[in-house]
Amino acid sequence: MTAYILRRLLSALLTLLGVAVILFVLFRMMPGDPTAQIISPALDAAAQDRLKQAFGLDLPVWQQFIIYLKNTATLEWGRSFTTGQPVASLLGGWLVNTLLLMSTGLVLAISLGVVLGIFMAARRGGPLDNGATVLGLVFQASPPFVIGILLLMGLSYQFEIFPSGGMFTPGADPGNTWALITSKDFLEHLVLPTLTITALYLSTPMLVMRDSMLEVLGSDFVEFARAKGLSPVRVLFRHAARNALLAVVTVSSLILGFAIGGQIVIETVFSWPGMGKAMVDAAMQHDYPVAQAAFFLMAAVVIGLNFITDLSYSLLDPRIRLGTT
Repeated sequence: MTAYILRRLLSALLTLLGVAVILFVLFRMMPGDPTAQIISPALDAAAQDRLKQAFGLDLPVWQQFIIYLKNTATLEWGRSFTTGQPVASLLGGWLVNTLLLMSTGLVLAISLGVVLGIFMAARRGGPLDNGATVLGLVFQASPPFVIGILLLMGLSYQFEIFPSGGMFTPGADPGNTWALITSKDFLEHLVLPTLTITALYLSTPMLVMRDSMLEVLGSDFVEFARAKGLSPVRVLFRHAARNALLAVVTVSSLILGFAIGGQIVIETVFSWPGMGKAMVDAAMQHDYPVAQAAFFLMAAVVIGLNFITDLSYSLLDPRIRLGTT
């Protein structure tokens, strides 16, 4: 088990290094002069040189790269080019906002998908099976901004049930995270983006669970459980669903990766002050420290979740030979 964990950990660290290198190269290839965002052309040449030296922009690219790797390893991302605030303090707040939104939506999507998949398999070919399959495929094929805009038009602009965007009503900031997430105002603002995320990612766990359940329900051990006289509900949930969940655990890591990448659009549509919106703004303003740190942090979250999923799967599936995988 220790060797398995070390191999996975080494693979994750190498992937993070690759992400750091790609981010450094990509942001240096973007059009536009980053110094124009922080150094006014109206300043004299001496003042411009001092500012370039302060931000390290006067150094050769290879020296900037070494400093960048060292700062990334120590989580020292400097200050924002546009606001002058420490990047770490900015990212902390945005990351919490994103995790609040994405965790709520994904937990709801996966939980609802698993339950629906169980009942769809139990009633194969029935109205629930056919209707949920069609609805799930429609949601999966729809761009996230379309689902979000339709929800805004119906439940916010037309019927005025939920707020149209943001995390809270302007001027109603409760001050701390716990007071925020327990406030009625925050929960109302959370509904529409959560529904969008749930609709977008519902179909994958639902259909995977359905197919896995159909396969498990035809297994010998399920027939044996039925022959023992166990109730259909116990056979369905205690024996079949428990084994079918392994397939959902496997695809959950993929869903998390797609969800974190796709939250950029959702946060933009609902003006949610999270990592996705921050990455877009930083890239548009050539704010290298914020953009690089934000992209790297999101990649680290995805890689970390995949690492945890690998370990969870190895614990859930006794057929895996840890010494040979």
